[in-house]
Amino acid sequence: MSPPFLVCPFDEPLLHRLRGQSVVPRIKNVDEISKVFSAVGQAGAHLHCLQIHTKAPLSVIPFREEWRHVPLALYSSGMGRFPEFIKQLPVIRRLNLRVYLPTDSDENYTTLRILSSLGVETAVVFSPGMVSWARLSDLMSYAFFAQGLHAPIAPFHYVAARYDPNRRTGFGAVYFDDPSCYLHLDEGGRVFLSEEDQRKGYFLFDDLEKIEQIEKDDRYLEALERWREVFLQGFGCASCPGWRVCLGRFSQGGRQGSECRDFFTEMMDKVERFLQINRQLPEPKIVWQP
Repeated sequence: MSPPFLVCPFDEPLLHRLRGQSVVPRIKNVDEISKVFSAVGQAGAHLHCLQIHTKAPLSVIPFREEWRHVPLALYSSGMGRFPEFIKQLPVIRRLNLRVYLPTDSDENYTTLRILSSLGVETAVVFSPGMVSWARLSDLMSYAFFAQGLHAPIAPFHYVAARYDPNRRTGFGAVYFDDPSCYLHLDEGGRVFLSEEDQRKGYFLFDDLEKIEQIEKDDRYLEALERWREVFLQGFGCASCPGWRVCLGRFSQGGRQGSECRDFFTEMMDKVERFLQINRQLPEPKIVWQP
């Protein structure tokens, strides 16, 4: 098992305690990108990616060429004014960037499609209680079956790239929400299994030094098997055909229902069709190179 990536607030004393670790610092201001990139290197840590949460639309963010070597996970509210956004597209295309947009805005379903068509990788952020499953289904069809070249849209392409009809194919890692891949830290160095646990104050360790022994920790190993609990209930998600993809992400707080059940069942069908189509495509012709 590879050591998990560590999602943490940007705090220079904390970074120096993470020497040799792969980190995902969180910031709210794009003006800090270069500073954080430099600080991670000086601390001897490895930058997996930089997570940026801003309420600003993409059109007003001053994208810079100097960011092209920084892997970015940019959470934004939406596109904003298209004319201003399109002026920055040449720079945006050169960045190592994935844009995360929430489903709390109807416009964002269209924005995700536009960004993909322009070659910008994106990810759908499921806003609690604010998901249009019909629009999301249309977006998924575009992601899998659009004829024109377009950039991947997560979680659709993430699932397709890892899909196994005989195994679970969760997509929590897209959102840094998979304890087998990501752990979360606070400024004091406490370790949490998820961002939700961090909000609730449910820490796994009170000292990040204990991460070195995490593969032997019973609570951590139990957390990796927590997906089994749904089958002890015998109802709800336990009988959902799409559970192998969703893994009960919408089961908390009574959010699950026929719409998410239908959607994730449809996702599995579309993934299998997408993979079947790709298998039937002829091998690309290779022409000599000078």
